[in-house]
Amino acid sequence: MKLNLRRLLILITLCLTVLATSESYAELTAKVDRTVLDSNETLRLEIRYNGQVFTSEPDFEPLTADFEVLSNSRQQNYSNVNGKTQSYTAWTLQLRPKRAGMLPIPPLTFKNDVSNVVELRVRAAPTSVSANPGSQPIYTETTIDSATPYVGQQVILTHRLFTSVQLRDFGLSELTMDKAVLHRLGDSQFQKVINGRNYLVLEVKYAVFPQSAGPLTIPSLRFGAYEVDNRSQFGVFNNRGNQIIRDTESKTLEVAARPAKSSIDGWMPSTAVIMEQRWSGDQNSVTVGEPITRTITIRAEGLSAAQITPLPLPEGKGYRGYPDQPQLNELVTLTGLVATRAESMALVPNQAGEIVLPAVEVFWWDVKSDQQRTARLPSTTLKVSPNSNTPPVLSDDSLMPAAKSAMTTLATEVTEPKLSFMATLSLGLNAVLIALIVALLINRKGHMLPTRAIPTNSALLTLKQQLRAIEIEAKNENLMGIREAILVWGKTLFVDNPPITLKSLGNLLENPTIRELFTQLDQQLYQDKQATRSTLDIELLIASLKKESDFNRKSAGKNTSGNALQSLYPD
Repeated sequence: MKLNLRRLLILITLCLTVLATSESYAELTAKVDRTVLDSNETLRLEIRYNGQVFTSEPDFEPLTADFEVLSNSRQQNYSNVNGKTQSYTAWTLQLRPKRAGMLPIPPLTFKNDVSNVVELRVRAAPTSVSANPGSQPIYTETTIDSATPYVGQQVILTHRLFTSVQLRDFGLSELTMDKAVLHRLGDSQFQKVINGRNYLVLEVKYAVFPQSAGPLTIPSLRFGAYEVDNRSQFGVFNNRGNQIIRDTESKTLEVAARPAKSSIDGWMPSTAVIMEQRWSGDQNSVTVGEPITRTITIRAEGLSAAQITPLPLPEGKGYRGYPDQPQLNELVTLTGLVATRAESMALVPNQAGEIVLPAVEVFWWDVKSDQQRTARLPSTTLKVSPNSNTPPVLSDDSLMPAAKSAMTTLATEVTEPKLSFMATLSLGLNAVLIALIVALLINRKGHMLPTRAIPTNSALLTLKQQLRAIEIEAKNENLMGIREAILVWGKTLFVDNPPITLKSLGNLLENPTIRELFTQLDQQLYQDKQATRSTLDIELLIASLKKESDFNRKSAGKNTSGNALQSLYPD
């Protein structure tokens, strides 16, 4: 036991002696992977210290005078082979020269050691390879499709990296600009032979939209990659080849203001604008009170969706218009943006005959020919037929013409002096009987309400659209529009006996709250302007109408299968 302990103490002493000896003879050395390079290339510098270091590192500040330090990594090694001990710590740095000429790697200090000086010869990189493409193994190219765009005009910016050597781990810095809106269009790569040399081309494209007139600088970007090199003189931890860095060329745009001769209705600098329309039904077969939807789509090349000018609301007689929210879309391609704006409007005719919708025009600026152009839809004519379900207007206290005529004849005959007493009495009784029958019919008309028809899916959709139309008119505070939209809704709800007035609709609904709200609406529409205005609760009215559109109510019954229809406005 004592012998083993003695051997262990001797072994520990030997190890400490080796470490102490290693530390006492420690030295700092510098070496590079090459001593001749171009100013747009990088090199690898290794600083090795013969000892184990865990926290501190040499002072690398002297390098920043002539070099850009791109990366710094550390590795440690300790080995004992055939009784020979090797222990060191190495720092590996990627450097890029800041200028051409004879540049030294200055002496670096760590603890009490100073590294050796390494001399480098840095050649000036060619400033332009476009005049002699294929002369360099790795180079960049930057192009723009317009150097003098208008404000808001799309400019296609293209960066390309050409390499005839094998690279990996490609990267490109992000493009940022304060006075422009940017869209990255995409990346691509392809092969190209230039002056007999085969290149791999990496291409990155942007769409740049200047936001103000004047000079606009597009900054340079930095391509980064590593050479594929399986040989390494710095150990297994650094088996990547040299880091390759190339900066792209910066560009300056002279952005022109919007031309004075352009239309004031909108500014759309584009290469092509197309406008088209579609209808939800037949334009030659439209019915009073039934909506038909018109959708106009504008397609513009080289614009974002937000740049497309909104369409004006159509104005005309004989119909009501209910616009929907516009639908905006953008398609990103390598050739630029393609944007669309679709605007839909439900048109509800309120009279039979022909409705002429005016032509629709959108002005845009053709950046190719540098002149204003117009995208146009010609005027459209709708042929509106009367609604066959609309009954003739009758006042509640009037009698049918036939009944009036019969009663007048009977009254005349009763006054004839030549008739006998029995005949006169019979005619009088018959007149009274006819009058009672007519009175009963009128009374029945006021109290017997038709049953609501079970709606189809299209009817449910129509009701929902019409309720939306009521909400739009309420938002615009248009009382007459609210009244007309409610009547259209009521005619869809009661197809068999369409209401003509709010009073008749309120009677059909059998809802005291709605009847009172309808009365207030009519009072506010037709009362004297000097009279005190009653307070109409629009929100309560709309909520009540939505509730009446719920076909799960007992008054609506069930469908033929015995299952209640789902609510149009579920809770």
